[in-house]
Amino acid sequence: MAFAFVVLMACIHHRASDDKKVFSQIGLSFALVYAVVITIDYFIQWTMVEPSILAGQTEGLSLFTQYNPHGIFISLEGLAYLMMSVSLLFAAVVFAGGRLERAIRWLFVASFVLAVGSFVGLSLLGYDIVAFEVTVLLINWIVLIVSGALLAVVFKRSSI
Repeated sequence: MAFAFVVLMACIHHRASDDKKVFSQIGLSFALVYAVVITIDYFIQWTMVEPSILAGQTEGLSLFTQYNPHGIFISLEGLAYLMMSVSLLFAAVVFAGGRLERAIRWLFVASFVLAVGSFVGLSLLGYDIVAFEVTVLLINWIVLIVSGALLAVVFKRSSI
């Protein structure tokens, strides 16, 4: 999904009017941060953690597993999906036209507000980072699914 998201943000940047390109470029930059962090996270999981577990070499591995609620990689995933939300926030500025564009804008802003709100709220309630990671992932997936359909219509209309 990381590379598809970067492509989506590049398409949004390409479509942006000149006066809003700075915002779409910032959004694309945060999308790249998301893609780099999540790709490194999963690559290390697949190439280092899983083979180590399968080989029975688990000494000192707990900090590096995705299953440790206080581990590095669950934190990296939370960071990555938060960066995705920031990316969508900046991309929201691009959409200011009709009802569909306003709906996309609202979705993108709402995803950021919900992501940051869940981070703050869950932190104050004392939940571990896993609760945030699952919450922000759910928020972003729902927003991407719904906005994907809306973006398809907007892109189709702008190409006619």
